[in-house]
Amino acid sequence: MSGYYSLKDQHVEIKFESEDERVLIICSGGEDVFTKLLKERAVFITHEEDLLKSADQRSLRLLMNPTKLTFAPESFDTVVCFFTFFYFPKYKAIFENVNRVLKRWGKLLVWDVTIPKKVSHKSFFAVPLLIDDGLEMVKVVNVTKWKFEQSSGMIKKIARESGFKLVKEQTFNQVFHLEFSKISDMK
Repeated sequence: MSGYYSLKDQHVEIKFESEDERVLIICSGGEDVFTKLLKERAVFITHEEDLLKSADQRSLRLLMNPTKLTFAPESFDTVVCFFTFFYFPKYKAIFENVNRVLKRWGKLLVWDVTIPKKVSHKSFFAVPLLIDDGLEMVKVVNVTKWKFEQSSGMIKKIARESGFKLVKEQTFNQVFHLEFSKISDMK
């Protein structure tokens, strides 16, 4: 594909063992697997109207910008960001909003990908992804304009500065999974 830089297939296992009551899913692109697992416990938000249709019908689905969450403070037990930053790289604003709506000691689960320095003649960065959610294997290709670099280290640093502590880290080739706990409110 001319103009595209594509990683090799990335395999990700999604294990959602939480029994939390209220889970916020921030989706800014790609495939939604979480509302299928969580059903009515999920509150699915996206800034893309077309993505609302992909969420499980039993979940609450809202059109909302992840940098301007309108929920009351400490409304959620868990927040999931699945390739959120890949499509919507407004890290600080998203972390600040998540901090506000997440309960103290709540979990923030991030799945995203390392994006290297841009290759001059390539305009798009593609990530073919095989998602194993324990029920089925889903294949998707995530594509974004290649404007920025991204690493798990950068996301961990911004999370730490935003009141989160890293609890668990996994790497699946170029894809990473970070689990944070909210330890303090934003000042």
